[in-house]
Parts: sequence; structure tokens; C-alpha cells
Amino acid sequence: MTYSVRMFPVAEIPVPVWECLFGRNDCTFYTLIFYVWLIQGNGRNVLVDAGPPPLLQDFEALREACQGIDPRSTMKRLQTLEEVFAEAEITPESIDSLLITQPITYHSGGLVESLFPRAKVYVSRAGMLEFLLDNPKHPPAHTYFTESSWAFLRKLRIEDRLVLTDLPVQVAPGISFETTGGHHPGSAAVKVATTAGLVGILETAFTRDNIDHELPIGIAENAAVCRDAIRRYKRECDLVLAAHDNTLLQRFPGGLVA
Repeated sequence: MTYSVRMFPVAEIPVPVWECLFGRNDCTFYTLIFYVWLIQGNGRNVLVDAGPPPLLQDFEALREACQGIDPRSTMKRLQTLEEVFAEAEITPESIDSLLITQPITYHSGGLVESLFPRAKVYVSRAGMLEFLLDNPKHPPAHTYFTESSWAFLRKLRIEDRLVLTDLPVQVAPGISFETTGGHHPGSAAVKVATTAGLVGILETAFTRDNIDHELPIGIAENAAVCRDAIRRYKRECDLVLAAHDNTLLQRFPGGLVA
């Protein structure tokens, strides 16, 4: 079974290059893009990531946390999740699965009950345990989930719609989700079978340089794990996409990967 993959930019933030590329003493700025990815095919709609929080107070809390590293790193919203749905011509009720590539509100902020009334939600088990048991304060604990998302996770668990996993799990035939770590313990990745081959979406990498040069990100909690994940995905996939690469829309007009 094969699927189409389309990306929608929902936020951006300028960061020092040293955050992106391991061992680089480069204080110029690179703009990271945060995407929501739509996987469609075989009667399914699968979303990868939910973007930053919709409520202003939650978004401001995330913005302030980002500025804790550098005050010039000011996050900007590009579009809301509702606007993504409208552009993609999908409805909340049509979404079968949501795959969170990192339990931080860059990616989990849009996890709102009204937007995912029937979806099964996949989150890294290691990331959840880090939040609950061993939070390193980077990122701050309050940026893993918003208050409303945390309440929704409880409901998802009760309804058997929450999947916490580290090992690869099949979301649907031709789509898999797994924890890859490296950036944070809860960093995750998705593989999708497309007509162009197997596409990997890797949160353990930020930019195309991370992929092309097999170079860990600069703020990796475990650089060796980060490098190994990049190398493995390059072996196993026909195309590997770094989750925050700002060249993707130039490389794939209209955001359509395959």
C-alpha cells in the first residue's frame, strides 16, 4: 500500500546554527520550520504532529521557553491547525491517527479533543517517562503538554486511543512509528510507503545538513544516538526528511513529497 505525503508549515523560529549542527561554533541564525504532515491513501488520513498550542497563553509560554536559550529566538505562528484542515480539505472527524514526533508543545500543542474526536494518538513511551519521572528541565516540564492536552491524554487512555511505544509499531499497512531519541529521549520518527519509495520523517534531525553529512544536531542530549538514527534511516529509507528543514517547501513545491 502506498500513500501521499504533504507538509504544512505552522510555525517558525530563528535559532543559532550551533543548535542545529553538532560541533559548529556558528552564532549566525537559521530558521527552523515546524510542520504538520498529512499522510493520505487507502481510505486513511494520518497526521504527523499537531503544531504549537492554539491558545495564546500556551503559545506565549512556549515562546518564552525558547527565548531562554537566546532572546532572539522568537517563535512565530504561520497558520493554525484549523487552517491546515481547511487547506487540506479534511475534517477532524476524518483523521484516523495522530503521530507525535516529540512530546513537546512544538508538536503536541494542537492535541485538542475537538480536533481529534476519533483519532488514535501515538507518542514515544520514553518521552512520556522523561516527562513523568526524569525531567531534565530542558525543555521545561510545562512545555511537554498543555493543561488541556494533558486532560485529553487521560481520556485517550481510558478510551484505548493512546499508544505509548518505543519499538517500531505499524500504524497502518505501509506506515510505522518509533522512538529514535537523540535530540530528546522522546524524539520519534515515521516511515511511509509512497510511490517514490519509503519516506522517513525524522525529528532527530533538524536540517538537510544533518541528513546529508550524518551530523547530529547541536543540542542533542545524546549525539551518538542522534547520529546512529540518521545513518539507520538513510540505510532503510529511499528519502529521509529532517523535521524542521526550511528548504523543504523549495524542494517539494506545494509541500507534496510524494
